[in-house]
Amino acid sequence: MTATVSFSSTRSTRPRKVRDVRRFQRIVAAVVLPVPATAAAIGRLLVTDDSDTRSALDMIAADPGRQFTFALLGFIAMLTVVPAFLAAARLARRRRPVLTMIALGVNLIAYLGGWALPALDNMYIAASQLPPEQRDGAAALIDAMWSDGLAGISTLLMVIGHVLGAILMGLALRGSIPTVGWVAMILSQPGHVFAFIVFPSPVMDALAWGLMALAFAICAVTVLRTPDDEWDLPPRS
Repeated sequence: MTATVSFSSTRSTRPRKVRDVRRFQRIVAAVVLPVPATAAAIGRLLVTDDSDTRSALDMIAADPGRQFTFALLGFIAMLTVVPAFLAAARLARRRRPVLTMIALGVNLIAYLGGWALPALDNMYIAASQLPPEQRDGAAALIDAMWSDGLAGISTLLMVIGHVLGAILMGLALRGSIPTVGWVAMILSQPGHVFAFIVFPSPVMDALAWGLMALAFAICAVTVLRTPDDEWDLPPRS
């Protein structure tokens, strides 16, 4: 005779509980959205006149803390600008998916390809700490990097992509955020052109960045008001 022994299973049959992080994602997105443009706007008020690189190095050497703050704000802006545009794109994608995809692609190319700008900002700090007799060579190197090689391509990508990408994203956000938000994002770009070509002024450029900060702040409020089910799909058990 064969005895059959059965063992009761100790494995739980209850479904595994998966945490829903959509609300947390929305809060983080809302916090990050205004950061890059706000940091850039404040930074423009601290920029040193670099029309003459050699003179700029002397001015930075006299007040290195100012350039360090400017470079730090630029680093913060570059660190957060891609997440900010990703969050804005999530708002825009349901109404205008194709335009949102194009706008996001242009912005990603611009900001991921714009690595040279924060690098050059830090080069000004390092070059200003050199002895005065060595700053001529450092200034010549910085001038060459602005226009030649990969650094020049990076700068060109950033400038063109930043202007075009913000305009496209503003158009993509129509209907997803209040009108003042997407209009502010579009108008920020002619503001940059005006600040650099028509009436060169760091204050004017800071105001242009302020318009983009306003647009992102409105996006942040909209993100907070967006239901979780419209923000993303729920997790699967």
